[in-house]
Amino acid sequence: MTHEPKLAAYVIELKPSNSSIENSNRQLFRYKIGDILSEDLEDSFIFIEMCRLFIASIDTDEMYSDTVSKKCLTANQIDLENDDVNTTIRFHSEQFIIEGVVEGGKYGKKRNKTFTENKAVKDVVSEKDAITDDFYFLLYCPLSSKKSILLLQSYTDDSIDAVMKKFWKNFLSFPTTFNHPRISKYVPERIINDFKNSATISNFTYTTDMPGETLLQSVSHTENQNFKITIKIEPTKNGVNMEDLENIIAPIEEATFKSFPLGMFNRKKGTLKDSSTGKTTPFELDNNFEIKPSIVLSKYISINHDESDFERIKDYSFKILEDLKKEIFLQNAVHER
Repeated sequence: MTHEPKLAAYVIELKPSNSSIENSNRQLFRYKIGDILSEDLEDSFIFIEMCRLFIASIDTDEMYSDTVSKKCLTANQIDLENDDVNTTIRFHSEQFIIEGVVEGGKYGKKRNKTFTENKAVKDVVSEKDAITDDFYFLLYCPLSSKKSILLLQSYTDDSIDAVMKKFWKNFLSFPTTFNHPRISKYVPERIINDFKNSATISNFTYTTDMPGETLLQSVSHTENQNFKITIKIEPTKNGVNMEDLENIIAPIEEATFKSFPLGMFNRKKGTLKDSSTGKTTPFELDNNFEIKPSIVLSKYISINHDESDFERIKDYSFKILEDLKKEIFLQNAVHER
């Protein structure tokens, strides 16, 4: 499962700079398109104008980059006016959805590339060259709400989630009125229940940094030296059933290494093995022992590892969006009441 496509969902919540500003996508978009006074603006017009700004921001000669993750992205072949153009990104003004395929990848490392059929044919990949792939995304941004839903497709061995989230944080803000929004990962209940019903836990991994004097109980050769400690726990036969997770995880996290409880380690992860497919996926353990599995798409749609996959990924994304809308916006409605 070296290059399996997977999907992640995020909730984007706007953050106005003060309480006097209407907290809605509509108000943010009106600021961005430069028209906050007109009383007769149609929502569809506001949305399309926002889409134009989106294209102007992402379809540029220079790729949009994130210097921390060393990832970058761009969009290609965009024409809002011509229906005959095979665009990579599409806008659904009645549904307030932007979706399509972007190009992205990693840069910042000098490498060589060699032709497999003739090792003498070589070239240099410089720090400014990006090794790219195609990624699907979907943004649902209802104008009357302060929340949006972002779906990002990645691969088990490659992701542009970091740079894509950075892009939307910057795009969904406006000077003096809207600060950078909050973006948090969200896993649909159906996906969680699906994993609980068909998966077992094959291992738990706890990782933290530890000072050398704590690990080696000596300061003579380890002053100012930290060590990365990783402890992996796995059953020797069958995996751990999901219903036993809460009972098992508590005593595991009470176990200590150098008097340091595993529950206090910085990073706590496990691996789920799907009994129906035999495939594994990582998940994180939070303080409530909740499972946040990745959505490995081959479990739900056919994956051929070619361009035809994106149409099926799109269809599945629209399908799972309906589940997300019911959960996220129902929660919001209950909270507001």
